[in-house]
Amino acid sequence: MPRGKKASLSAAVSNELKANFDLGKFKEKKMLNSNVKFKPQQWIPLSQAFQDVTSIPGIPAGHIVLLRGHSDTGKTTALIEAAVSGQKRGVLPVFIITEMKWNWEHAQQMGLELDTEVDPETGEILNYSGQFIYVDRETINSIEDVAAFILDLLDEQKKGNLPYDLLFLWDSIGSVPCEMSIKSNKNNNEWNAGAMSTQFGNNVNQRITLSRKESSPFTNTLVCINKVWTLKPESPMGKPK
Repeated sequence: MPRGKKASLSAAVSNELKANFDLGKFKEKKMLNSNVKFKPQQWIPLSQAFQDVTSIPGIPAGHIVLLRGHSDTGKTTALIEAAVSGQKRGVLPVFIITEMKWNWEHAQQMGLELDTEVDPETGEILNYSGQFIYVDRETINSIEDVAAFILDLLDEQKKGNLPYDLLFLWDSIGSVPCEMSIKSNKNNNEWNAGAMSTQFGNNVNQRITLSRKESSPFTNTLVCINKVWTLKPESPMGKPK
């Protein structure tokens, strides 16, 4: 048979198959007919100064955001602003403070809603409570701990035990090593980077961004502070500069 006729026959067969094919039934059979729509982009607004510098309204809800910069450049201020803005919109701030430079008085001055538990005899503030969740190095000691904590809250949310949009606020990346570094007593940057990639790139990040789907009843956001270093450490146990 001439080549032209073979091509025509193949095209005719292909067209016939397509004409009798129901893509909708195929998707239903393979359970591929789930909702593919994403929610309209929402923002957690920050100050006008932040908006002027970045040209964006604030923190994009449903995303992972890095606040990067050198020391004393306003990273923690932006993080607290996000928490205050989130509270006003019914979003639950979840503070993960591993750098241990946190100041509740500063957060309260910036507008964070919290209650103080005071000793009635001495007037000393014993604790802080309110519409937020807080953890620090008392229970979080490694990159893996941070990831496990976030995933546990997302699981509780999915079960209906934590009915809020969650705003995770981590201060900061680089302040805790991975479990391998802890066990070997060596703060190995390559191991730490590998743990971040495994725990977050392959797991946590996907759970956060999936909340942008229309099928998700909640929208979750992760904001991390990441200090910028300019020079590598001079020794394996030294600090970057």
